[in-house]
Amino acid sequence: MEGIYFYWIMWLAWIVTTFLMKKNKLRVKLSIFLMITILLSKYYVIVGDYTIRVSLFLFLFLGYYLAVKQKQQKSLSLLIMTLTLTFAYSGILLFRVYDPVWFFIDYRLLVSVLIGVLAIYLGKQPIHRFALCMISICQGEFLYWMILGKFYDGLTIGTSACLDMLVIGCLIIFLWMVTEHIITILEHTLQKPAKEKQG
Repeated sequence: MEGIYFYWIMWLAWIVTTFLMKKNKLRVKLSIFLMITILLSKYYVIVGDYTIRVSLFLFLFLGYYLAVKQKQQKSLSLLIMTLTLTFAYSGILLFRVYDPVWFFIDYRLLVSVLIGVLAIYLGKQPIHRFALCMISICQGEFLYWMILGKFYDGLTIGTSACLDMLVIGCLIIFLWMVTEHIITILEHTLQKPAKEKQG
């Protein structure tokens, strides 16, 4: 069932930000964004021949905001990385339309894992990785449906499957970030006894 990953992961993220995070401005902003995105996930806007889901716009704007916030990242390299991931996303989906036999596992998992791993590899900071994931999937979704729009009418941009891929990709980046943090803590705790023995 398409959309199930989106709602489960978004609700879990909202619970974590609302009840488990430290009380600060980031917690409030994240909680509000998550709740608004969940509430507006059933609404669409009509732009020309396309129906576009409001949640897709919210994720795209958040991705752009996070990308602009990363001042140390060069604009040209960011543009090249987002274009690479955008074409990867839309290319896989177009290949799935052309030859669906190759997709013996759920394509949502395949695409989100690929985009998430590439975002981790290309991005230096966690914020940069989240921005890459969100921008590339949203832009890739627009590109994919605009290509299909030449052959079909009345298409919806920002399907439930796209939202699933967005949140799974972000979840992969978050889990990687948590893993890195745990490894750093373990390294510090293991290095302390070694330093004490030397001293």
